[in-house]
Amino acid sequence: MEEIIKVNFVRAMLVLKIRDTYKAPYHKNKFIALKKKDCEDPSTFKKFMHQYTGNWSSGSYDLQFVIKEGGYGFMNQPVYYTLCRFDVREGRIVKIWKSSPYTRKGYPIWDVFAETKKKPATKKVAVKKVKKKI
Repeated sequence: MEEIIKVNFVRAMLVLKIRDTYKAPYHKNKFIALKKKDCEDPSTFKKFMHQYTGNWSSGSYDLQFVIKEGGYGFMNQPVYYTLCRFDVREGRIVKIWKSSPYTRKGYPIWDVFAETKKKPATKKVAVKKVKKKI
């Protein structure tokens, strides 16, 4: 049974650097405020992210969003879900992963790309000007 995850664009997203043994918050930009308009297609997403990734070290990164808000206290931390995984080489995004290498589940960012692609373009209705006869 496939569970549908709704992407939360309200709160800033967490950036994690993937290492061989663990994931660690990336401290140059621990959080990124990503909006839905920045996820129209892969090229728009890459263009938006390149303003941050220019000084990042090469490697794989996860971008995660909040699916459950945390409460007060140490034990009630927010719960994050991975929006996408991407590879950075020399400050540029070279690959956006389609699915997790561990679970083989697709990343939600591809659903967002498809959703924004489906929206029909708004058409302007031509208005005819009526000339008055005098």
